[in-house]
Amino acid sequence: MITLQSIADNPSLVTSKYQLKSGEAVVFRPLNEHDVLAFGRFMEELSEEIRRRFGPHPLNSEEAARICDKLDVLKMLRMILVNSNDEIVGYIILSFELRDSQVLRYEDYKIPIERGRDICVAPAVADRYQNSGLGSIMLEETIKIAQRLGVKYIILWQGTQLTNTRAIHFYEKFGFQKSGEFEKYGNNNVDMTLML
Repeated sequence: MITLQSIADNPSLVTSKYQLKSGEAVVFRPLNEHDVLAFGRFMEELSEEIRRRFGPHPLNSEEAARICDKLDVLKMLRMILVNSNDEIVGYIILSFELRDSQVLRYEDYKIPIERGRDICVAPAVADRYQNSGLGSIMLEETIKIAQRLGVKYIILWQGTQLTNTRAIHFYEKFGFQKSGEFEKYGNNNVDMTLML
């Protein structure tokens, strides 16, 4: 078993190396304060479609600087995929800070998620790396980390939009199940849950 503190003290506990189908090497590791410029470039280069579907925070260099300046590793783990050119090509949030709206919706679904035990996740993959296997690497590693942290349920950060059928099928491939539907910011969304 690991803790967020042990990860903060020793990031290598959750660092992994992979080779993509293309042969390119990538490293999955925690974001740190030294990643600010690469993180900003990653965010700025994301397409409007990704920006529209990613809900946790703005995707720009100012937000990257704010995040890297105020990393709170005891509440939220931010993992990145870095290629051999030190470019960030993937990003996923693992947050133990569940929102009231999430907890209330899951109570309605009769799924007992708990703050401090369970996590919500939100991934983003660089446009040029879509369909390269990066999303699968991030989610597989996230599930492994969650298991080592003692997480019981992984949920999606404010669900995923019902129109995003590609994402829904992707999560289902990893065992996530549809839990219920809700409306947020004018979008119809579906909550999806993975029980570990």
